[in-house]
Amino acid sequence: MKTLLLWMCVAAFAISSFAYGQTKAPLQLPVTLIEKTVKTGQASQPEITLLLRLPTGHSADKPTAKGVLTFCTWEQEDASLRRRLLNDQDPLMEYARRKGLAVLTWNTATLWSTGKSFNQLPRGQARAQDAVFDDVARAWERGVKELCREYGLPDSGFLLWGISRGAHWGSRLALRAPERFLAVHVHVANSYEKAVGSAAGPLWLVSSGDLDIGRDNAVAFYRLCQGKGFPMVLKVANGLGHATSPEIERLREAFFDYSLAVAERANEMPPAEIMLADLKSAGLTGDLLTQEVYRGDAANIVPVAQRVPLPNEKLAKVWGFLRK
Repeated sequence: MKTLLLWMCVAAFAISSFAYGQTKAPLQLPVTLIEKTVKTGQASQPEITLLLRLPTGHSADKPTAKGVLTFCTWEQEDASLRRRLLNDQDPLMEYARRKGLAVLTWNTATLWSTGKSFNQLPRGQARAQDAVFDDVARAWERGVKELCREYGLPDSGFLLWGISRGAHWGSRLALRAPERFLAVHVHVANSYEKAVGSAAGPLWLVSSGDLDIGRDNAVAFYRLCQGKGFPMVLKVANGLGHATSPEIERLREAFFDYSLAVAERANEMPPAEIMLADLKSAGLTGDLLTQEVYRGDAANIVPVAQRVPLPNEKLAKVWGFLRK
């Protein structure tokens, strides 16, 4: 395991210097990056490099982190992941800083049939792919538990953002280790595994673009999960292909804000039950195609196949146009 002490300039948007173990200027704040490599036993992704950014002032003896924000993308190179963790202007880093969260990311590989969900594959092929990811997910869990234990971090209640290949990776991980995550947002995945009711613990946001190849599979996954009692919201952004956008990033932040607020209410009941109750009681329904949000019975004009219940007004206003 490697511990790097990197220094970021407060007054500039770019990293102005790099040091190992000491500051070079009085106006810089330290950012501690931890790197840990775990073996998976699978040739398709033999190693996972976990990269952890600790909040300023956090230590195992005096922990200050209020939680862990995790993300995974299409990136495989450690250097590119380090650069993102060091970019204090990155929306994820800025959000984590405001909320007092550690940030964890890792490299990904394609371990599934791109563009095909579990029910679009021969059973034998689907089972073989599941077995590969089972090993990789166990390695991830082992490494993350060790990091959390060594650095005084909570090992559950994580927020997870996954995009593109990271959305495939993240959704599969959350289905195998639901107890690790408070909330999961996956964006522009184009294949999904079979969801089972026992994995319905986290709060979910699944998003895609109407021009993305994975749009229909995202909708199918949402409907499947709805039927199994998952607390989930679906968003299909009009005019968006295989990319993110300011709209999606605002929605991600609103969803994570909602999820953290739900966690504070979790003494009432488990977070999943709270969100399911909110989806029923809020009386807010989005139209998947028009992106309009209707109140109460006004949603009866929306075809059933296009209805997306939303849990509160704040999230609804970011999801689409909230009608009066």
